Amino acid sequence: SPGSSGINAEYGDRLTYFNSRGYAEPIRILCSLGGVSLEDVRVDRGSVELREALAASPGGCVPTLQLPTNEVVCQSLAITRYLGAITGYCGSTPIENLKLDQFAEILYDLIAAYDTVVKETNPVSKERKKKEAFKNDSYFYRYLGHLEALLTDDGPFLLQAKMTWADIVIMSFLELKQTPNFGREDLLATFPRLSAQYNAVRKSIAGYLKNRPKTPK
Repeated sequence: SPGSSGINAEYGDRLTYFNSRGYAEPIRILCSLGGVSLEDVRVDRGSVELREALAASPGGCVPTLQLPTNEVVCQSLAITRYLGAITGYCGSTPIENLKLDQFAEILYDLIAAYDTVVKETNPVSKERKKKEAFKNDSYFYRYLGHLEALLTDDGPFLLQAKMTWADIVIMSFLELKQTPNFGREDLLATFPRLSAQYNAVRKSIAGYLKNRPKTPK
């Protein structure tokens, strides 16, 4: 499998994010799969360590990745693409990589739309917006329909038999959204290809999932 030879162990990186899966989890998964040496730094909200990380971040955000050159980079999707490239969990041609990017960008459009729920501070309004988001005719389901259409019955992955960073990104996003507190358990009931993709990724990284730190989200 890509990256399994350990040839990327020379890439010693330092990841800084909260003690949660969130945007950093695909990064952690790719490093684990590809044999990339990763220092997984988890900081608390409001902490000195977080303020220092944000100050060092080119975009004032986390996650950040400190490269072996000591250069600090940010933006989770850019970091994930980079790690996909160095570990081999990427496309083999420009067209394949374009398709991975397209898939991920549509997913991130959904994440941006759902951000109105995440950032809502009024508990009553937040619950109402969440219920609206997970109705069968909602924008959430429209985006899932777009993503479902990009998969084929020859799957289970976006590039059929080859798992890539894009498959890992959507699995990481959907695992939280299939819990009662953060979404609905039958979220993928009407999306057989997304469901097959999700299950195939989890089977491929079962060892990582079993041993990763337990966090509520």
